[in-house]
Amino acid sequence: VRVLTLAAVLGREFSLDVLHQTSGVSRDALLGLLDDAVAARVVIEVPAVPGRMSFSHALIRDTLYDALTPGHRVQLHREIGEALERLYGDDPEPHVAELAHHFCEAATGEESAKALNYARRAGDRAVSLLAYEEAIRLYQLGLKTLAGSADKATRCELLLALGDAQ
Repeated sequence: VRVLTLAAVLGREFSLDVLHQTSGVSRDALLGLLDDAVAARVVIEVPAVPGRMSFSHALIRDTLYDALTPGHRVQLHREIGEALERLYGDDPEPHVAELAHHFCEAATGEESAKALNYARRAGDRAVSLLAYEEAIRLYQLGLKTLAGSADKATRCELLLALGDAQ
């Protein structure tokens, strides 16, 4: 249940590498646990994408995620964000949206600067790829993270970027 709860924080689909990095379970034990989950039809392998799995139904993932207390949810998002930074350290750019999501969900005080940086970079990357709806979502995520902050300059930059994407 603990491993599946961690997978639920990762999202509907999750990477075995990231789950291994964050779970603290040996790779062999993790594969055994996931084999049991596949047999119980809780998770499935993502077709044609080695090393990725998915919850068989969104309600399973949502139930596990919603059972977390807010504090534990923030802690897990932070741990996952840090694991992703270690995993993608050499080339984080293709993964900045994923990093933004986890750090924005974990943003409390000192983490908000990192969360805003990733949200802005992810939004800018989405614009460069002509993925305007994704850019809008990411800039709004940054604005949500910034809510209540006195940093008017960053808020202005995000609002201008959001307007351009719209």
